Amino acid sequence: MTVYMVFEPPRRGADPVKHAERIVFVRDRFCWSAFLFTPLWLLWRRLWLALVVYIVIMVALAVGLTWLGAGAGARFTAYALIGLLIGFEAATLRRWTLLGRGWRELSTVIGDD
Repeated sequence: MTVYMVFEPPRRGADPVKHAERIVFVRDRFCWSAFLFTPLWLLWRRLWLALVVYIVIMVALAVGLTWLGAGAGARFTAYALIGLLIGFEAATLRRWTLLGRGWRELSTVIGDD
């Protein structure tokens, strides 16, 4: 079972067809591309604020782990856990961004795969 959230953009003109073509369906599931390629995924989805927060967290984490003298295994685990969190919360990041840009959540659609 797949769950999608449906978002409607703010109106730009009077053409209802062009407006309907801009409607976005956000799939609520784990996102492998967000997990494996987090910064690129954030850039691709234009999640600028999330990208800035991600960079700040990763730099702080790198500095903190270096200061603590953590080994390569501990660093890899910490970075992988951050990526895993982004993978699980990718749909939530997209929803927050769309809502912040003035989009309106229309509905939730549940379908079978």
